[in-house]
Amino acid sequence: MSVEEIVKDVLINDIGMDDVEVSPNSRLKEDLGVDSTELVEVIAALEKKFKIKIPEGVIGLRSSVKDIVNFLNNVKVS
Repeated sequence: MSVEEIVKDVLINDIGMDDVEVSPNSRLKEDLGVDSTELVEVIAALEKKFKIKIPEGVIGLRSSVKDIVNFLNNVKVS
């Protein structure tokens, strides 16, 4: 699975987003309705899947799926 596919999988399976709603440009809060509690769950799931620690504030409610994928690619998780 690609990094983008894993991020989408976390949003769909761990948070319960609709597959149709999740696109690269989807913003967590504005487009997907992610709240602060769900954001913590997303970050925890990504940290577990990629075996990394995501610094506080790197991924926020204004982040898009593409922003998250770019961050993960930049820390060489793929």
